[in-house]
Amino acid sequence: MLKQNLPVDDLIACHSCDLLHDRTTLGDGEKAWCSRCGSLLYRTNNNAIEMSLALTIASLLLFLFAHLLPFLSIDIDGNKSTIYLISTIDSLSQLDNILMVIAGALFLVVIPLGVLLLDLLLLSALYSNRRPLTLFARQLLLLIGRVAPWNMLEIFLLGVLVTIVKLASIAEITLHQGFWAFVALVMINLFVSTTLEPEELWQAIDKH
Repeated sequence: MLKQNLPVDDLIACHSCDLLHDRTTLGDGEKAWCSRCGSLLYRTNNNAIEMSLALTIASLLLFLFAHLLPFLSIDIDGNKSTIYLISTIDSLSQLDNILMVIAGALFLVVIPLGVLLLDLLLLSALYSNRRPLTLFARQLLLLIGRVAPWNMLEIFLLGVLVTIVKLASIAEITLHQGFWAFVALVMINLFVSTTLEPEELWQAIDKH
């Protein structure tokens, strides 16, 4: 039951139905659920920052591998060509459409890399607990919240898979290391986004 005259910091609203709840202290691994709709309110994971930092470093490596290693090969009647992910931006430039080039560079390279670097900076600051870095943690988290929705690598992967299915009947397609690095990158990003709640980051920032 909601207590009267509680400080704002002691309250939490359900993200699904907006019902206010008293914030209670949880043990490691425990979760709090909305009493009205049953949605997850927040959870406690003492290793969340360390795990997310390790996965973010792995994502940066996979990002480099995905863009620099061969992505896939297409063989049509003996005419074989190997595609690199980074070369797709050069291919877009041949369409004489500057907006397509800018969009390709932003959504395929600049924004995903920027989000990863911001994540790395934020998590490193929280993990190291160095005061000069944690002073900017709130601004970093707010910036990540605004930029992250534009990180749509999973949409690009879905488009690649649809293209592969369509071309499979007329061409022999070979998937290379860059493709699998890209798949792993998307999977790790989805895992981190679903396991590390923003509420956990705000709590970690408040502790510092």
